[in-house]
This record gives sequence, C-alpha cells and structure tokens, in this order.
Amino acid sequence: MNYRFEDFGGIISSTNPPFLAFVDRDYMRSLSLESPEHWPGEQKPVGILSAPTEVHFAATNQCSAGCANCYMDSGRKRANELNTDEFKKAIDLLAGMGVFHIALGGGEALLREDFFELAEYARKKGLVPNLTISGISLNPAHIEKMTVLGQVNLSLDGIGEAYGVYRGKNHFDSVNHSFDLIRQQGIPVGINCVIGAANFDLLESIFAYAAEKKVTDIDFLRYKPSGRGTASYHRCKLSNEQNMELIPRIKALSEKYQVASKADCSFIPMICWHRPPFDEIYGMGTYGCEAGNVLLGITSEGQVSGCSFLPDSGLTVFDLQNPSARTAAFSTFLHWTDHAPMPCRECAYLEICKGGCHAVANFVTGSFDHPDPECPAVVKYNRTGAAS
Repeated sequence: MNYRFEDFGGIISSTNPPFLAFVDRDYMRSLSLESPEHWPGEQKPVGILSAPTEVHFAATNQCSAGCANCYMDSGRKRANELNTDEFKKAIDLLAGMGVFHIALGGGEALLREDFFELAEYARKKGLVPNLTISGISLNPAHIEKMTVLGQVNLSLDGIGEAYGVYRGKNHFDSVNHSFDLIRQQGIPVGINCVIGAANFDLLESIFAYAAEKKVTDIDFLRYKPSGRGTASYHRCKLSNEQNMELIPRIKALSEKYQVASKADCSFIPMICWHRPPFDEIYGMGTYGCEAGNVLLGITSEGQVSGCSFLPDSGLTVFDLQNPSARTAAFSTFLHWTDHAPMPCRECAYLEICKGGCHAVANFVTGSFDHPDPECPAVVKYNRTGAAS
C-alpha cells in the first residue's frame, strides 16, 4: 500500500486489489498514520491537492498507425523528446511529489527502445506504470516484459470492419491478436474506446467483444476537438439525444455482459443529467474537470498541460519542482466553480462536474470560462433559458 497525506486526510493507493481512495483524517489514524504537519486546524473538504494522483505522459510522438482522429497528432518522433536520463529525472520528480500512477502513451510508446527500462524505473520509484497502445505492432518480445505494468489498454472503437470508424484504417486483426497475446500472459488488459455519433449504435458489439476477451474494463472516451480530431469534431461528436441516452445504455450493457465500464471525466455532465444520488457518485470517486489538480498531461518533450486535450501551459515537467507553479498555471480550472456562470451556478452537481469539459468549451465557444456546451442541461438552458 502507498499513501500520501492531504489537508482532508490522505490518499491511499493499492495495487492488489487495484484502487485509489480519498479518506478522511480519522481513517488515516485508523491505519496508524498521523500527520499534524499536514492537518492544521479542523477537518477540511477535498480541494486543491498537494500534487496530481495521475499523470498522462506521452513516451514518444512517433506512431505508424496514422489514425485520422489522433488527438495527439502523432506520427514522426519530435526532435526534442526527453532522452532516457531526462525521462528518469522526470519520474524522480513525479515520485517525489507523491504521484501514484503514470499512464504512458504516445504516439506508440513501445517504439521507444528504452520503454521497458523507463517503466521498470517508474515501478522502482513507487509509481504504477500503465500503458495505452494501438496494439498493431505488438510482438511476443514485448509481452514477456509487460508484467511490470499495472494494466495495458488497447485502443478499439469498433469490431471487425467497424474498427476504422474514426481511425480511417482497419487494423482489427492485428489488435485482436494483441488481446490474445496479452491475456495469455495473464496481464490485465482493457479497452480504450472513443465514442462519437458514428459508433454510438455499435456499443453492444463492443461490450460483447470485451466479454469474449475477458477484458478488465472498457474506458469510454468522448470524441474531443484535439489534434487531428479537431477538423471532424462537429461531424463526429455525439448528438444531444445521444448524450442523454449514453450513460443508461452503458450501464445496461455493462450489467448485461458483466463487463466493468468507465466514462472519462468529460462525460460527467451526462452522468449528472440523470441526477444520481450524491453518496453513490462520491463513493465511486466520480469527478468532472480536474485539469491541473488530480490530473496532468505531459508531452514527449516534457511540456505540461492540465490534461492531454488542453493546450500547453508554458510549464515543463521540471518546473513542477515549484508547487506554486502548478496552481498558478492552472488557476482557471482550479477555481472555475468560484465564478461559474448559469446554468452551472445553480446546478446541484457543480462541485462534482466543475463545468464539464473545458477543452470542448474553449473550442466551441472560444473561452474556457464557459460551461461545456454539450452538457444536456446547458443545451436545455440555451434553448429555453430555464435551468434544469
């Protein structure tokens, strides 16, 4: 078990079984963990954390998949990508901050010759390294080394000929074989699935496939206006009707096929639209935009953003040695709820949702200050002037 102290109590991380839990001071004390230094005054609510819990770190921009919707605009290796020593120094810094998980991606992370050296180094420093790849170039030599990873997720937006629904190419057979290789070694494997209008009606086939392959879970990602996906965003995004129907459909299919599913933070407005009980939503650790707080995105060159879909903040990973640099760079997102406009200002889920996806808001409206324009409640407000 790994842990770190926070004003409200602390955060506990376990690898077996895998979980991350925010707990209060009394719970920390029940584990014989006490820190007067971190707990001045009365019990505090969860707010701005001392450090992110997770970092999405692109190992390289190099990739041969050529997906038409790639949010990282990957292809060629960039000239100034961190070398092995620099990457290890970045890992040292993140570990020293108390980060728990490092999600390694790209590009195609396995194209780095030193990838497993870096993953093993992260594990040695107390970080859980996870990996997201396309799966089109996986080979048995990779599989033998993957036991160092917490989980491997393969990108899959459709089954069979539907694989290329957004990617523009059909690599399904290669990816299907990769699932089999990983499962044969007993390595936890999941699916990263981008959801938009074109594959909304393919959800059941994806769940059926996940059940057949005995994946750990499906992580549903919203089609976002980032990288090469920007040009096609308005054509590929979910409709308002689909946004309202999405969560009940995922829930029903998850129960039918007994496959765990997750929705990324940009889908929180769609979850909150259905008015879930607060104890359930808090209990599941559900949260909306936590850019710069729970999460950071880092490019292969070491440039830091609030998440992988937001623009470069001007910070490098090495600037994070100064704790105030992070809170200053991401103040727009960290304090967004203090000045939330309507209808968010009167929404009971404001402190959970935090205005939805600000990357989408900025692209559609031109401002990070606006609420997520695809939130069903915002759509209703803009049409009728009435908050739900």
